[in-house]
Amino acid sequence: MKIIFTSQLYRQSQLHLVYPKEFIGTIPIEHRTTSAAAELGNLKIEELWFEGVCLLNSCFNANATLAMTLQCDSFCWVMNFVSDGDLVVKSNAEDIELKLQKGWYHTFYCSALNTDLMVNGPAEVFTICLTQRFIRKLLGKQVMSFNFEGGGPEPFTLVTTDEYYDGRFKVLIKEMIQADQPDYIRRIFLEAKILELLSLQLERLESKPLSPGNFSKEDISRLEEAKNLVAQNLQTPCSLIELARKTGLNDFKLKKGFKELFGHTVFGYLSELRMNSAYQLLKEGKTVSEVSEMVGYKNAHHFTSAFKKRYNFLPSRVGKMMILVFSGYAFSAFYGCFWD
Repeated sequence: MKIIFTSQLYRQSQLHLVYPKEFIGTIPIEHRTTSAAAELGNLKIEELWFEGVCLLNSCFNANATLAMTLQCDSFCWVMNFVSDGDLVVKSNAEDIELKLQKGWYHTFYCSALNTDLMVNGPAEVFTICLTQRFIRKLLGKQVMSFNFEGGGPEPFTLVTTDEYYDGRFKVLIKEMIQADQPDYIRRIFLEAKILELLSLQLERLESKPLSPGNFSKEDISRLEEAKNLVAQNLQTPCSLIELARKTGLNDFKLKKGFKELFGHTVFGYLSELRMNSAYQLLKEGKTVSEVSEMVGYKNAHHFTSAFKKRYNFLPSRVGKMMILVFSGYAFSAFYGCFWD
């Protein structure tokens, strides 16, 4: 793994930071301090890494706007915390521009990092880079909607951005930068702080309210498109990442926005449509096995369990109920004719 800093104005001023695969070192924690000088200012980076994790505290002593290119040749989960100055991160793979100022952070992931970093004057940034394996082990495939196992390219996806300058965030970052325990203890300490930092971000993200007024017309149109795609594909539904790619929404806006606008999670809406469709098909005389397949269940037992949970009776009873209803109508018609 490597990160390349390249001054866009002075191509000869390059800084290559090379890391072992998965940040696996020969000692508990690897350390390095790197400096580079350019026409527009100086750069100093204090680095340390251990399996699954790389930490960088970057100080830019720029006397003008300093533009550089950052590249990483594998999956990255990146958290940037700006403790001084301001900067802009622009993805070269996607048309995305993130602006950060002192006291703000953002978290994003991508299959390969290829971004431009513009620093406006002196700035200091604390960066945490986590590998695919680290995130997958921590959060699991069922929590994350993007497909770590598929091997395909993941888009540049912004997970969250917010202010952090006061409170527990600031304390955690300071503790991590100043940690000076023996390396075998420091590694445990740092990993615990990273996990707490990540949990605080995700907790804040989950509790952050959204309302229809927070969505642009384009967002609403894309969410409506997502809703239609779910309804059109009951048998072979899109995964969340496929739905996000087809509609151009990021993971957060798709999940949170869908729930706020339509009152269901994506999969909750899919389940509701399946059950409504299944009930109608059973009323038409289709067998449980036929209906299970028609609404997208590979296993009839799973369909039966879901149906019973939704309606509080087995799907096999729907046909019997219709026979009873039909018999009741026939009985009424017969005696109606008799008395007439």
